[in-house]
Amino acid sequence: MDKTNYLELFNREFLTTLSDWQKGWGEDQNIRRQLADKLVGACENLPAEFKVCKQECFRKRFIVGGEIVPIIINDDFFEGIASWTLNIDCAKTFKKLLKQNTKFAMIFKQRPKKGDVIVNICELWKNESFIKSVDELNKKDPQIAYPLLNFRDYQSEVILRTNLKGSEIEHIVGVSSSFDEICDMGNIPQEEREELSKRYAKDPNGIPISFPTYATSEGTKEAVKNTIKDIKNRIDHGRRDNIPINGLIFNPHPEDLKHRIN
Repeated sequence: MDKTNYLELFNREFLTTLSDWQKGWGEDQNIRRQLADKLVGACENLPAEFKVCKQECFRKRFIVGGEIVPIIINDDFFEGIASWTLNIDCAKTFKKLLKQNTKFAMIFKQRPKKGDVIVNICELWKNESFIKSVDELNKKDPQIAYPLLNFRDYQSEVILRTNLKGSEIEHIVGVSSSFDEICDMGNIPQEEREELSKRYAKDPNGIPISFPTYATSEGTKEAVKNTIKDIKNRIDHGRRDNIPINGLIFNPHPEDLKHRIN
């Protein structure tokens, strides 16, 4: 495809749609789904070079209770259209470690398959015509161009349609041990703990105490294993005592499911 066609491809409508996605939706999932519909349509006829990703992608996802079973037990929860990153550090630092009304955060690692990539933003920013089109838009309407120029490819963003799988959990956010638990593990006498606590409080490099943090690889595996055990126990208990288990399983939203291709 020559440069003229590229410039026609990266028109105002396409750039505005991409800009709206990157601007975000303020946690309003209905708006996210509307933006996703527009983005999928705008990217449908992009050349293949912008719809491939040969690297592993990462995504931080805040999990609500009913999503845990399909993710971990079924190894399959389709979340719709979502932004992933090629940089695990970007995933880790994106937003906070904890979020209200969610159970915890997980980081997933996935290598996209054919058809998963809506658009690889890193590849767009390698294209001279795309850069020129964004610059021209910025001259005419800087407000629309701002999200594009603000994020560029700094977040190594790749927009995918994907399933969240328990087998692809890379990290999980946990809470570190309490100060007393740490002292117990170190066999530190009770009378020495107050002075030790003061020293850690003044030390910027001190260990986090009762603080949300990413679990180690082994800790993540152990957390997943314990979660599977807990879920199975709840299901067995419900079946045995004929007790309904409300809210244990959430199904993907129909407006997300329509983007599933496999």
